Amino acid sequence: MSRIPHWKRSIGWFTVGTAVCVAAASLLLGAAAKNERPDHAVGRTAATSPGRPSQPPPAEGYFSLSPVGSWSTLPDDQACAGQVHRSTWEPRPHNTKRNHVMPDPRAVHRSLAARTIAVNDSHDRHWDTWLRKRVDGQFTGTTDEIFQWAACKWGLPDNILRAIAARESTWFQYETYPSGRPALSWGAGDMMPPGTKGADVYCDGLAEHGYDYQRDFGPGICPQSFSIAGIKSWHSPDWGAMPANQNGTFPFSRDSTAFAVDYLASQLRGCYEGWQFWLAETGTRRYDAGEIWGCVGAWYAGEWHNAAADEYIALVRRAEANRDWLTAAFAASKPACDSALGCPGADPL
Repeated sequence: MSRIPHWKRSIGWFTVGTAVCVAAASLLLGAAAKNERPDHAVGRTAATSPGRPSQPPPAEGYFSLSPVGSWSTLPDDQACAGQVHRSTWEPRPHNTKRNHVMPDPRAVHRSLAARTIAVNDSHDRHWDTWLRKRVDGQFTGTTDEIFQWAACKWGLPDNILRAIAARESTWFQYETYPSGRPALSWGAGDMMPPGTKGADVYCDGLAEHGYDYQRDFGPGICPQSFSIAGIKSWHSPDWGAMPANQNGTFPFSRDSTAFAVDYLASQLRGCYEGWQFWLAETGTRRYDAGEIWGCVGAWYAGEWHNAAADEYIALVRRAEANRDWLTAAFAASKPACDSALGCPGADPL
């Protein structure tokens, strides 16, 4: 039996064309309540004192890549909260609401545990027994402080997380029009094609968490993906059974920036450790542990160095090299107003 899971593309979400459009826009312009809790966890919330500095992160970032095999010694949520470099710098003030939502970790773990990943020799057993149990989104702060926290927690360069988010959403967690309709490609997108098998179950499941996207787009049509990191929640029944035809990331990925970046970073770490065995049967190169850029490409394409993955890698590397997030054009970029729908902003959920 092939080890390649049919759900392998339930990872990132943009098409390359969409990613290019968001990148071009940047250059041209220069949870339901039961799943959330207040941001009062000690040691996990960014300081808010009046004397807090306002500088952006340095061009080189703060954190470096921890080697393969270091997974068992990575610091936890609270330790990494203490290593975040505090600053009031925030190029995405619309994220403030979602930056201060921590999902109930018990709800997160129930949702992920209900959907086993390491089956048919597709993943190392640590994917289910360690990695997914560690994802919880238990941090609040500015958008950049969240990148730092997740980079520390998963032993990754913070600039890679910044660059991926720049390509996926231009750092917007979840922009909507005043009605609640999502501004596509700015924190939600990858719309379900009409007539997709199982889409009605999936879209109805999303509607249980505060907003029915079908009222905007039609029956069985809703975003497959959400968040600053472009997390794909849709899971086709043809890829194997999962509750509600989704992979357990929703509504957390939409409602909490910290969860979204935590989840992205977990996937990169697991791939970097060599735990995604199914990647060995994809792409044009041999999948081995220790190749972080291949993992960046797999996040988007679900393949190891195929053409789409390599094009995405080039986009992310360019964003990292240019430090897009430090430019005035990036700070000014935002979704356009619509004559009928109004101007996008922070969601009303």
